Amino acid sequence: MVLPEVKGDAGLLAGDELAPSHAAATRGQLPGWRRWAMGLVFPALLVAVWSVLSATGVLSDRLLPPPAELVRSARDFVVAPSRPPVPGVVPYRGAAGEHVKASVGRWAVGYTIALCVGLPLGLSLGLSRWVSAGIDPLFQALRSVPITAWLPIALVWFGLGEGPSRYLVFIGAVSPMVVATADSTARVPHQLVDTARMLGTPQRHLARRVYIPAALPGIVTGLRLGLTLGWTSVIVAELTGIDRGLGAMMFSAREVSRLDQIIVGMATFAVIGLTGDLLLRAITRPLVRWADA
Repeated sequence: MVLPEVKGDAGLLAGDELAPSHAAATRGQLPGWRRWAMGLVFPALLVAVWSVLSATGVLSDRLLPPPAELVRSARDFVVAPSRPPVPGVVPYRGAAGEHVKASVGRWAVGYTIALCVGLPLGLSLGLSRWVSAGIDPLFQALRSVPITAWLPIALVWFGLGEGPSRYLVFIGAVSPMVVATADSTARVPHQLVDTARMLGTPQRHLARRVYIPAALPGIVTGLRLGLTLGWTSVIVAELTGIDRGLGAMMFSAREVSRLDQIIVGMATFAVIGLTGDLLLRAITRPLVRWADA
């Protein structure tokens, strides 16, 4: 039996149980620029085929506008001169900045609240059998409720405005955080805990020095999932009667059958979501660097 490697009271590094897979190690050997280049090949081919099908008339403009039209629509969204705001009217031309600012602001507030609730709750569920037995069944039942089902009660509780939108982002983001944190903490190998206790780590310090460091890779995965699901919840959150935000813009475009504007909104959602995930990975990478060793 091989015991995991231990580094005294300062923390524990896992052995065989937490070693990275061979596939992950292989992926880590590929230079970053090459990964990005390979990731652009398929989208480029897709756009090329899309352009050809649109130019030959095989693909109807009613079903999917050609790429050139989407580029013009995106240019209008970003750089066209904006018009004076009209109360209750969702702008499009030159309104990218205000829509992105509104949506990202709701995302940031809802995700921050989810962090403050989800991490402590997940740790409690993973570390305490009593808390898990008392709270976990109710939590598992509530997280099965679709995000759209929370929309009416959010409107009743918070009324129109920012309150319900931030609450819906919180609902979307908190569940994966809690599940990943609780599961990762509960699955920390007993060998790590026993070794730490033999080395003199007090019981009250086990969570900080053993459980949390060993569970960090799983916790980070939950944070990434929560970030993405919170962002996807923004579009539902912006069904609450507001006139600023990417979701509000897309629903306004649907009412006038502007498919090009809807696709531009979808592309903006994709770019911002990818950017947020990359930033979170960069921030958390130093915390889990040991898992790649």
